[in-house]
Amino acid sequence: MDRAGLAPGDLRLEHVIVFLGLRDRDGLEAVIAAQQDRHSARYQEWLEPAEIADRFGAHRLEYERVRRWFTEHGLEVVRDSPFRMAVAGAGTAAHIEAALATRIGLFRHQGRLYHGPLADPALPESLAASVAGVVGLDDLPKFRPLTTISGGSTALAPRDFAAAYAVEPLQAAGLTGTGRSIAVIARSNFADSDVATFSDRFLAPVRLTPQRVFAGADPGILPDEGERIEVLLDTQWAGSLAPAAALNVVIGTQQGNIPEALETAILTRSIGDVVSVSFGLCEPAAPPVITDLFDALYAVANSQGQTVIVASGDSGATDCLPSSRALAVSGLASSPHAIAVGGTSFPLDPSGNVPPMITESVWNDDFGASGGGRSIVFAMPRYQVGAGLTALSPSRVLPDLALAASPRDPGYVIVEGGRERIVGGTSAGVPALAGVLALVNQQVAQSRGVMGGLGQLVPQLYRLGNEQLRGLRAPVFRDVTAGNNGAFDASPGFDLATGWGAPLADALAGALEGPGRCEPELVCLVPSDRSSTGCAGEWLVEQDLFRVRRNGLPAVRQTCRDGDPQCDADGVADGRCTVRVGLCLNVFDFRPALLVRSGMRRGLPRCQPGKVRGVHLVSPGASGRDPVKTANHDALVAALRGLPQLPTSLDGACTATVPIIVPASRHVTLRARIADSRVPVMPRVTLACTPG
Repeated sequence: MDRAGLAPGDLRLEHVIVFLGLRDRDGLEAVIAAQQDRHSARYQEWLEPAEIADRFGAHRLEYERVRRWFTEHGLEVVRDSPFRMAVAGAGTAAHIEAALATRIGLFRHQGRLYHGPLADPALPESLAASVAGVVGLDDLPKFRPLTTISGGSTALAPRDFAAAYAVEPLQAAGLTGTGRSIAVIARSNFADSDVATFSDRFLAPVRLTPQRVFAGADPGILPDEGERIEVLLDTQWAGSLAPAAALNVVIGTQQGNIPEALETAILTRSIGDVVSVSFGLCEPAAPPVITDLFDALYAVANSQGQTVIVASGDSGATDCLPSSRALAVSGLASSPHAIAVGGTSFPLDPSGNVPPMITESVWNDDFGASGGGRSIVFAMPRYQVGAGLTALSPSRVLPDLALAASPRDPGYVIVEGGRERIVGGTSAGVPALAGVLALVNQQVAQSRGVMGGLGQLVPQLYRLGNEQLRGLRAPVFRDVTAGNNGAFDASPGFDLATGWGAPLADALAGALEGPGRCEPELVCLVPSDRSSTGCAGEWLVEQDLFRVRRNGLPAVRQTCRDGDPQCDADGVADGRCTVRVGLCLNVFDFRPALLVRSGMRRGLPRCQPGKVRGVHLVSPGASGRDPVKTANHDALVAALRGLPQLPTSLDGACTATVPIIVPASRHVTLRARIADSRVPVMPRVTLACTPG
């Protein structure tokens, strides 16, 4: 890319995001984890924008101070964030120089002229601590559509996809996506006639009626073929499996780009229970503020009940191609708050139909390969730690699952310019999965009597995949064990080419709908205090069998064998037991009373819930010399932050369960001090691990 001088002072920058970031990220993570844990009183209790702003956004005075600085330097505010996370403004290159002390230069690349800053933006010391970064000072190419095009003659139509991924049972049960919504992120407009033709040929008598949501000015139908194909692929396939769901295509401007469209989909939560993102971004080449911005937007979306799905990339383990062959993943998919969708391949039968027995392999052919690998930005999230993946990497690994992606075997059919085209890429599986999740969401909402979305579904996927691997449930994923993405091989269970494998829609819906482990919670609670106030707090240990005392109640000391699927959450004999643990407050524990009535006089008296004024973790403490002890401490502290606001009289208010690591031949003791309205209580449990 060649320098081409300075930009004129009157050059307009239409969408500059001043990103303030999120406050108390640990607290937000704790809330999101609790929203996904059925033991928690916060289960599927989604946050409203005002609560997100007051608890996790910038303080109001801080936000106004930053906003005022930029308006005083000539920028016009085009959008305020209800979360107080960012300010979007517009202004000239001269305004940017005055506000951020950087000139805007011109650059020539492949015959086109771009603009961008000549130095990192700078703010006065009084503001610098409040601003995490600035996005939108350039229009350099960063985000790329991930669709690929082939000249094939056979491909998946929506009914074929439904047969291949067990969507048919959900459709046969009458699920159509009614009451659900899907937001497709785009940056090009599209022709209604192509969507109508697709409907007539493949969905009749259903007619898709997508609604356009413009984040700014209408960019029109972009001339680039990849852009035209991408928006049509995403729109036609997002609506094809859940035709009654509200389908909203959120279109960003050329300058605001993908961040602007994504921000719009999250600010207007009602337009998308599921948010579909089919664009890629080379993670190593992305400025840290970009990955931080996307991760923050995804996290806010999760806290509102939105599920974000992102394509993992079409360049295998080298997402920065063609500029670099180094191992890299997509910076849009590497966030722990998004489902990263990889790619598979399978042949159709000689008649061009889906075979009755599908054997998928990793997508890797002349058109591309499944994106996957290790993030260099994000640490491994707790849901991956709890699934026993730490041997793969200390960082976030992806993809999380995979769907058909090869444009040749089998390919996806779309309509563009009035004619059928065969396309593929991991971006094809993303909108298809969005439609599947709309059906799953509808079934779960009906069966559990809850409304809203599914939120950060990724932890649930890892729980289900891990339980499947350990033989604790029927398959939810079709495991992909053949092929590689250029660097990483498929293998039984989780791998860096296809994640857990291909989701089976009906099994996934049933698993999310049905009871989870330790439901009701009382089955897994360990009482440790003999007083009548002991139920102010009890530790919940997720396992199937307990060592019991003479009175029949779970003993304070529990022993797990390394690799035993009944208690070791990772199910692998790896020199340590991973036990999922939470803390429950105000437990109405009737078990001791039943034992007393049956003649066992040494049973505990019946506990009466009171009011809990405070909770403090006593052990384990953090230790600079023992990283395992510190990890356990941090996990429990984070879980405690997800409790309802104290003081509380709420019965059975549990934290989300977190993975506690117990090295083989050692033990870990958990203690908490609970300030009850009557007397302090100190619940405890000791977890021991024996070698496998």
